[in-house]
Amino acid sequence: MTGPAELLDEISRLRARTRADRHAYVPPLFLFGVLVLLAPLWAEGGPRRFEAGPVGFGTPLQLYWLAAVVGGFLATAAWYLHRGTRSGVRTPIRGYLAIGLVGVLAISLGFPVVESFAYRVERSPFAQPSFTIPVAAAALLALGGVLWLRPKLRHPGIATAAAMVFGLVALAMLDLRFAPVRPYAPLVTIALGLIGLAWLERSRVLGVISGLFAAAALLANVYNAQNVFFHLGVFARYEGEATMAFTNTLLPGLVLLAGGAFAAWHERRARA
Repeated sequence: MTGPAELLDEISRLRARTRADRHAYVPPLFLFGVLVLLAPLWAEGGPRRFEAGPVGFGTPLQLYWLAAVVGGFLATAAWYLHRGTRSGVRTPIRGYLAIGLVGVLAISLGFPVVESFAYRVERSPFAQPSFTIPVAAAALLALGGVLWLRPKLRHPGIATAAAMVFGLVALAMLDLRFAPVRPYAPLVTIALGLIGLAWLERSRVLGVISGLFAAAALLANVYNAQNVFFHLGVFARYEGEATMAFTNTLLPGLVLLAGGAFAAWHERRARA
């Protein structure tokens, strides 16, 4: 006869196995890790492919980031739908797709403005830290408040729309502040998507990985990592856009690949 302790252990194992069956975030970690590490291949400057009056959009790196974010989010959504159909346990991903939409809008609108009017943007008072940081902080606080209130509202769709607006404002501030020098705001979009997945999955492992990647993404936007390689004697102070992109995307990409490997090991251990 099975004792209470053994029964509780069996229930715990079944719960862990059910959570592991629902979790599907390992392939997206590897996918985004590869996409981030491939970005330097498109970093060399080139002529703009699309122009509308004074606004130009379409340098190779800009188009790559747009394709990488759109393709990565859609591929992740398709994978979750496939995995949910196969396992019978599906994680809701509408919030994740909402984050992706906001990120795509920020890239599609922010990059052309910053690229086309970089000189004016750098001189504008609206691009200074005294403006961008408080506005971004207020937008993030408002975003957190809306998400906290969303389950309590009678019409959660309104809260979702408000959250998307506040998220777009926060990413726009990031574009205004950093994009004239380092166009790595899409890394933050990817980080927000992974953080959203961690919340939907109720996964601490993905939460930690997403947090580490978010820190690496912010570092790529506020600091030129090529300086580290210069002091180590690996590269000169400046060796072109491709080298700069490589040094700034190396850490975020490796965080995702290492996190994917650890998450795969953890999920396999949970199913054992």
